[in-house]
Amino acid sequence: MLTIVVDAMGGDNAPACVVDGTLEALRESGNRFEILLIGQEEKVSPFLKQHDTADLNLRFMHAPEVVTMEDVPATAVKTKQDSSLVRGLKLCKEGLAHAYVSAGNTGAQMAASLFVLGRIPGVLRPTIYAYFPRIGEGLTNIVDVGANVDCKPENLVQFAEMLTIYQRYAANIEKPLTGLLNIGEEEGKGPEYLKQAYRLLQEADREKKINFIGNIEGHDILAGKATIVVCDGLVGNTILKFGESIPHFLGSLFKPELEKLVLSGQLDPGAAALTGKAFKALFEPFDVEKFGGVPFLGVDGISIVGHGRSSSRAIKNMIYMAEHMIEQRVNERIAEMLS
Repeated sequence: MLTIVVDAMGGDNAPACVVDGTLEALRESGNRFEILLIGQEEKVSPFLKQHDTADLNLRFMHAPEVVTMEDVPATAVKTKQDSSLVRGLKLCKEGLAHAYVSAGNTGAQMAASLFVLGRIPGVLRPTIYAYFPRIGEGLTNIVDVGANVDCKPENLVQFAEMLTIYQRYAANIEKPLTGLLNIGEEEGKGPEYLKQAYRLLQEADREKKINFIGNIEGHDILAGKATIVVCDGLVGNTILKFGESIPHFLGSLFKPELEKLVLSGQLDPGAAALTGKAFKALFEPFDVEKFGGVPFLGVDGISIVGHGRSSSRAIKNMIYMAEHMIEQRVNERIAEMLS
Protein backbone atom coordinates (compact mmCIF):
# COMPACT_ATOMS: atom_id res chain seq x y z
CA MET A 1 0.00 0.00 0.00
CA LEU A 2 1.19 3.51 -0.82
CA THR A 3 2.06 5.77 2.11
CA ILE A 4 1.73 9.52 1.59
CA VAL A 5 3.13 11.94 4.16
CA VAL A 6 0.97 15.04 4.65
CA ASP A 7 2.38 18.09 6.44
CA ALA A 8 -0.26 19.06 9.00
CA MET A 9 1.47 22.39 9.66
CA GLY A 10 1.71 23.61 6.06
CA GLY A 11 -0.46 26.51 4.91
CA ASP A 12 -2.32 29.54 6.20
CA ASN A 13 -5.27 27.45 7.38
CA ALA A 14 -3.31 24.59 8.95
CA PRO A 15 -3.82 22.32 10.72
CA ALA A 16 -7.64 22.46 10.50
CA CYS A 17 -8.00 22.36 6.71
CA VAL A 18 -5.15 19.85 6.36
CA VAL A 19 -6.87 17.43 8.74
CA ASP A 20 -10.19 17.89 6.93
CA GLY A 21 -8.64 17.40 3.48
CA THR A 22 -6.72 14.33 4.61
CA LEU A 23 -9.82 12.66 6.02
CA GLU A 24 -11.84 13.57 2.91
CA ALA A 25 -9.22 11.91 0.69
CA LEU A 26 -9.17 8.72 2.75
CA ARG A 27 -12.95 8.41 2.92
CA GLU A 28 -13.55 9.36 -0.72
CA SER A 29 -10.86 6.96 -1.99
CA GLY A 30 -12.06 4.05 0.11
CA ASN A 31 -8.75 3.81 2.02
CA ARG A 32 -6.80 2.81 -1.09
CA PHE A 33 -3.65 4.40 0.37
CA GLU A 34 -2.26 5.22 3.82
CA ILE A 35 -1.66 8.74 5.07
CA LEU A 36 0.95 9.65 7.64
CA LEU A 37 -0.01 13.02 9.08
CA ILE A 38 2.99 14.81 10.57
CA GLY A 39 3.09 17.93 12.77
CA GLN A 40 2.93 19.31 16.29
CA GLU A 41 0.79 16.95 18.34
CA GLU A 42 -0.57 19.62 20.67
CA LYS A 43 -1.95 21.57 17.69
CA VAL A 44 -3.14 18.70 15.50
CA SER A 45 -4.73 16.39 18.10
CA PRO A 46 -7.68 18.69 18.96
CA PHE A 47 -8.77 18.64 15.31
CA LEU A 48 -8.29 14.89 14.92
CA LYS A 49 -10.39 14.28 18.04
CA GLN A 50 -13.33 15.96 16.34
CA HIS A 51 -13.53 13.03 13.89
CA ASP A 52 -13.96 9.27 14.05
CA THR A 53 -10.79 7.97 12.37
CA ALA A 54 -10.87 4.39 13.65
CA ASP A 55 -11.67 2.90 10.23
CA LEU A 56 -9.20 5.02 8.26
CA ASN A 57 -5.66 4.23 7.09
CA LEU A 58 -4.29 7.13 9.10
CA ARG A 59 -1.22 7.44 11.28
CA PHE A 60 0.19 10.45 13.10
CA MET A 61 3.80 11.42 13.77
CA HIS A 62 4.87 14.20 16.10
CA ALA A 63 7.30 16.81 14.77
CA PRO A 64 8.10 19.53 17.33
CA GLU A 65 9.32 22.20 14.88
CA VAL A 66 7.57 24.11 12.10
CA VAL A 67 9.00 25.84 9.04
CA THR A 68 6.96 29.03 8.68
CA MET A 69 6.26 31.20 5.64
CA GLU A 70 8.63 33.81 7.09
CA ASP A 71 11.61 31.45 7.43
CA VAL A 72 14.56 31.80 5.08
CA PRO A 73 14.49 28.52 3.08
CA ALA A 74 18.12 27.41 3.29
CA THR A 75 18.45 28.43 6.94
CA ALA A 76 15.22 26.70 7.95
CA VAL A 77 16.25 23.42 6.36
CA LYS A 78 19.56 23.42 8.22
CA THR A 79 18.32 24.61 11.61
CA LYS A 80 14.92 22.89 11.84
CA GLN A 81 15.80 19.25 11.37
CA ASP A 82 12.89 18.23 13.61
CA SER A 83 10.31 20.08 11.54
CA SER A 84 7.42 18.37 9.78
CA LEU A 85 9.04 19.40 6.47
CA VAL A 86 12.45 17.81 7.00
CA ARG A 87 11.20 14.77 8.90
CA GLY A 88 8.52 14.10 6.32
CA LEU A 89 10.94 14.20 3.40
CA LYS A 90 13.41 11.99 5.26
CA LEU A 91 10.70 9.33 5.58
CA CYS A 92 10.48 9.36 1.77
CA LYS A 93 14.26 9.22 1.38
CA GLU A 94 14.45 6.24 3.75
CA GLY A 95 11.76 4.37 1.81
CA LEU A 96 9.24 4.55 4.66
CA ALA A 97 6.86 6.67 2.55
CA HIS A 98 6.27 7.20 -1.15
CA ALA A 99 5.39 10.92 -1.35
CA TYR A 100 5.30 14.15 0.62
CA VAL A 101 2.54 16.78 0.42
CA SER A 102 2.52 20.29 1.92
CA ALA A 103 0.96 23.74 1.47
CA GLY A 104 3.79 25.39 3.38
CA ASN A 105 6.79 27.51 2.44
CA THR A 106 7.49 26.77 -1.25
CA GLY A 107 11.11 27.92 -1.18
CA ALA A 108 11.86 25.89 1.93
CA GLN A 109 10.20 22.80 0.46
CA MET A 110 12.25 23.11 -2.73
CA ALA A 111 15.45 23.54 -0.70
CA ALA A 112 14.58 20.62 1.59
CA SER A 113 13.59 18.40 -1.33
CA LEU A 114 16.95 19.05 -2.97
CA PHE A 115 18.88 18.60 0.28
CA VAL A 116 17.07 15.45 1.44
CA LEU A 117 15.88 13.73 -1.74
CA GLY A 118 18.52 14.95 -4.17
CA ARG A 119 18.09 15.19 -7.95
CA ILE A 120 17.04 12.60 -10.47
CA PRO A 121 20.24 11.50 -12.28
CA GLY A 122 20.83 13.78 -15.24
CA VAL A 123 18.74 16.69 -13.97
CA LEU A 124 20.58 20.01 -14.01
CA ARG A 125 18.00 21.98 -12.02
CA PRO A 126 14.65 20.88 -10.58
CA THR A 127 11.77 23.14 -11.54
CA ILE A 128 8.22 24.09 -10.69
CA TYR A 129 5.36 24.90 -13.04
CA ALA A 130 1.91 26.49 -12.81
CA TYR A 131 -1.50 25.84 -14.34
CA PHE A 132 -3.11 28.37 -16.65
CA PRO A 133 -6.59 28.30 -18.20
CA ARG A 134 -6.96 28.17 -21.95
CA ILE A 135 -9.60 28.47 -24.65
CA GLY A 136 -10.98 25.02 -25.29
CA GLU A 137 -10.31 21.80 -23.43
CA GLY A 138 -7.14 20.78 -21.64
CA LEU A 139 -4.63 22.82 -19.72
CA THR A 140 -1.54 24.94 -20.16
CA ASN A 141 1.51 24.72 -17.91
CA ILE A 142 4.06 27.51 -17.59
CA VAL A 143 7.56 26.51 -16.51
CA ASP A 144 9.56 27.84 -14.66
CA VAL A 145 7.52 30.03 -12.29
CA GLY A 146 10.07 31.04 -9.70
CA ALA A 147 12.36 28.19 -8.73
CA ASN A 148 15.07 29.25 -11.21
CA VAL A 149 15.35 32.95 -11.91
CA ASP A 150 18.55 32.81 -13.96
CA CYS A 151 18.28 30.06 -16.55
CA LYS A 152 20.73 28.79 -19.13
CA PRO A 153 19.40 27.56 -22.49
CA GLU A 154 19.95 23.92 -21.52
CA ASN A 155 17.87 24.45 -18.36
CA LEU A 156 14.90 25.66 -20.40
CA VAL A 157 15.15 22.64 -22.67
CA GLN A 158 15.24 20.22 -19.76
CA PHE A 159 12.23 21.92 -18.16
CA ALA A 160 10.33 21.25 -21.39
CA GLU A 161 11.48 17.63 -21.49
CA MET A 162 10.46 16.92 -17.88
CA LEU A 163 7.11 18.64 -18.24
CA THR A 164 6.45 16.73 -21.45
CA ILE A 165 6.83 13.48 -19.49
CA TYR A 166 4.51 14.80 -16.78
CA GLN A 167 1.81 15.91 -19.21
CA ARG A 168 2.02 12.70 -21.22
CA TYR A 169 1.70 10.29 -18.30
CA ALA A 170 0.20 12.20 -15.37
CA ALA A 171 -2.06 14.64 -17.24
CA ASN A 172 -3.03 12.28 -20.08
CA ILE A 173 -2.09 14.71 -22.85
CA GLU A 174 -1.19 12.52 -25.81
CA LYS A 175 0.90 15.11 -27.65
CA PRO A 176 2.16 17.96 -25.43
CA LEU A 177 3.16 21.02 -27.45
CA THR A 178 6.08 23.17 -26.26
CA GLY A 179 6.35 26.87 -27.03
CA LEU A 180 9.25 29.15 -26.07
CA LEU A 181 7.95 32.44 -24.65
CA ASN A 182 9.55 35.30 -26.51
CA ILE A 183 8.95 38.83 -27.82
CA GLY A 184 8.04 37.57 -31.28
CA GLU A 185 7.34 34.37 -33.19
CA GLU A 186 10.30 34.62 -35.56
CA GLU A 187 13.25 32.31 -34.93
CA GLY A 188 15.80 35.09 -34.49
CA LYS A 189 13.86 37.03 -31.84
CA GLY A 190 14.96 37.72 -28.29
CA PRO A 191 18.25 37.78 -26.38
CA GLU A 192 21.06 35.38 -27.18
CA TYR A 193 20.15 32.81 -24.51
CA LEU A 194 16.65 32.45 -26.01
CA LYS A 195 18.10 32.07 -29.50
CA GLN A 196 20.32 29.27 -28.17
CA ALA A 197 17.37 27.73 -26.33
CA TYR A 198 15.40 27.78 -29.60
CA ARG A 199 18.09 25.76 -31.38
CA LEU A 200 18.37 23.27 -28.50
CA LEU A 201 14.59 22.85 -28.39
CA GLN A 202 14.65 22.11 -32.12
CA GLU A 203 17.24 19.38 -31.46
CA ALA A 204 15.09 17.91 -28.68
CA ASP A 205 12.17 17.90 -31.09
CA ARG A 206 14.21 16.03 -33.73
CA GLU A 207 15.14 13.48 -31.05
CA LYS A 208 11.39 13.14 -30.34
CA LYS A 209 11.78 14.11 -26.68
CA ILE A 210 9.37 17.03 -27.09
CA ASN A 211 7.03 18.54 -29.69
CA PHE A 212 8.42 22.04 -30.27
CA ILE A 213 6.20 24.54 -32.11
CA GLY A 214 8.62 27.49 -31.95
CA ASN A 215 8.40 30.88 -30.27
CA ILE A 216 5.11 32.04 -28.82
CA GLU A 217 4.03 35.40 -27.41
CA GLY A 218 2.11 36.45 -24.33
CA HIS A 219 -1.26 36.49 -26.10
CA ASP A 220 -0.77 32.82 -27.05
CA ILE A 221 -0.85 31.60 -23.44
CA LEU A 222 -4.60 31.85 -22.79
CA ALA A 223 -5.32 31.08 -26.44
CA GLY A 224 -3.93 27.61 -25.81
CA LYS A 225 -1.41 27.57 -28.63
CA ALA A 226 0.94 25.41 -26.53
CA THR A 227 0.35 23.08 -23.60
CA ILE A 228 3.85 23.85 -22.28
CA VAL A 229 5.11 27.44 -22.12
CA VAL A 230 8.82 27.66 -21.34
CA CYS A 231 10.45 30.72 -19.77
CA ASP A 232 12.81 31.62 -16.95
CA GLY A 233 11.53 31.87 -13.38
CA LEU A 234 11.47 35.67 -13.27
CA VAL A 235 9.18 35.92 -16.29
CA GLY A 236 7.11 32.91 -15.25
CA ASN A 237 6.52 34.10 -11.72
CA THR A 238 5.53 37.56 -12.97
CA ILE A 239 2.97 36.04 -15.34
CA LEU A 240 1.68 33.75 -12.58
CA LYS A 241 1.13 36.58 -10.09
CA PHE A 242 -0.51 38.71 -12.77
CA GLY A 243 -2.82 35.84 -13.71
CA GLU A 244 -3.82 35.31 -10.08
CA SER A 245 -4.89 38.95 -9.88
CA ILE A 246 -7.24 38.81 -12.88
CA PRO A 247 -10.39 37.35 -11.22
CA HIS A 248 -10.25 39.75 -8.27
CA PHE A 249 -9.56 42.77 -10.49
CA LEU A 250 -12.39 42.09 -12.93
CA GLY A 251 -14.73 41.18 -10.09
CA SER A 252 -14.05 44.50 -8.36
CA LEU A 253 -15.02 46.31 -11.56
CA PHE A 254 -18.06 44.15 -12.34
CA LYS A 255 -19.83 44.18 -8.97
CA PRO A 256 -20.31 47.99 -8.67
CA GLU A 257 -21.56 48.19 -12.26
CA LEU A 258 -24.07 45.40 -11.64
CA GLU A 259 -25.30 47.15 -8.48
CA LYS A 260 -25.77 50.39 -10.43
CA LEU A 261 -27.98 48.62 -12.97
CA VAL A 262 -30.14 47.15 -10.21
CA LEU A 263 -30.46 50.43 -8.30
CA SER A 264 -31.38 52.32 -11.49
CA GLY A 265 -34.08 49.78 -12.30
CA GLN A 266 -32.45 48.68 -15.55
CA LEU A 267 -31.97 45.16 -14.20
CA ASP A 268 -34.17 43.29 -11.74
CA PRO A 269 -32.55 41.49 -8.76
CA GLY A 270 -33.33 38.02 -10.15
CA ALA A 271 -31.62 38.73 -13.45
CA ALA A 272 -28.72 40.35 -11.59
CA ALA A 273 -28.25 37.19 -9.52
CA LEU A 274 -28.15 35.03 -12.66
CA THR A 275 -25.73 37.45 -14.31
CA GLY A 276 -23.48 37.35 -11.27
CA LYS A 277 -23.59 33.56 -11.27
CA ALA A 278 -22.62 33.44 -14.94
CA PHE A 279 -19.80 35.93 -14.35
CA LYS A 280 -18.47 33.83 -11.47
CA ALA A 281 -18.53 30.72 -13.68
CA LEU A 282 -16.22 32.47 -16.14
CA PHE A 283 -13.41 32.23 -13.59
CA GLU A 284 -13.73 28.54 -12.78
CA PRO A 285 -10.80 27.79 -15.13
CA PHE A 286 -8.63 29.95 -12.85
CA ASP A 287 -9.44 27.67 -9.89
CA VAL A 288 -6.14 25.94 -9.11
CA GLU A 289 -7.68 23.99 -6.24
CA LYS A 290 -9.05 21.37 -8.62
CA PHE A 291 -5.38 20.40 -9.17
CA GLY A 292 -4.40 21.05 -5.55
CA GLY A 293 -0.73 21.70 -6.09
CA VAL A 294 2.24 20.90 -8.28
CA PRO A 295 5.19 18.50 -8.00
CA PHE A 296 8.79 19.63 -8.00
CA LEU A 297 9.99 18.14 -11.29
CA GLY A 298 13.54 16.81 -11.16
CA VAL A 299 13.88 15.92 -7.48
CA ASP A 300 14.46 12.24 -6.74
CA GLY A 301 11.15 11.64 -5.02
CA ILE A 302 7.56 12.87 -5.01
CA SER A 303 7.30 16.27 -3.34
CA ILE A 304 4.02 18.13 -3.94
CA VAL A 305 3.57 21.76 -2.92
CA GLY A 306 0.32 23.74 -2.77
CA HIS A 307 -0.67 27.37 -2.37
CA GLY A 308 -0.41 28.78 1.15
CA ARG A 309 -4.14 29.57 1.03
CA SER A 310 -5.03 25.95 0.20
CA SER A 311 -8.42 24.73 1.39
CA SER A 312 -9.31 21.19 2.44
CA ARG A 313 -10.35 20.52 -1.17
CA ALA A 314 -6.90 21.54 -2.40
CA ILE A 315 -5.21 19.32 0.19
CA LYS A 316 -7.36 16.38 -0.90
CA ASN A 317 -6.48 16.92 -4.56
CA MET A 318 -2.77 17.26 -3.73
CA ILE A 319 -2.94 13.81 -2.14
CA TYR A 320 -4.57 12.40 -5.27
CA MET A 321 -1.87 14.02 -7.40
CA ALA A 322 0.84 12.38 -5.29
CA GLU A 323 -0.84 9.00 -5.73
CA HIS A 324 -1.10 9.52 -9.50
CA MET A 325 2.57 10.59 -9.80
CA ILE A 326 3.63 7.37 -8.07
CA GLU A 327 1.35 5.10 -10.08
CA GLN A 328 2.39 6.63 -13.41
CA ARG A 329 6.11 6.34 -12.55
CA VAL A 330 6.72 9.93 -13.63
CA ASN A 331 10.14 10.22 -11.98
CA GLU A 332 11.30 6.90 -13.40
CA ARG A 333 10.23 7.98 -16.89
CA ILE A 334 12.11 11.29 -16.52
CA ALA A 335 15.23 9.38 -15.47
CA GLU A 336 14.87 7.03 -18.44
CA MET A 337 14.57 9.95 -20.88
CA LEU A 338 17.62 11.75 -19.48
CA SER A 339 19.83 8.68 -19.25
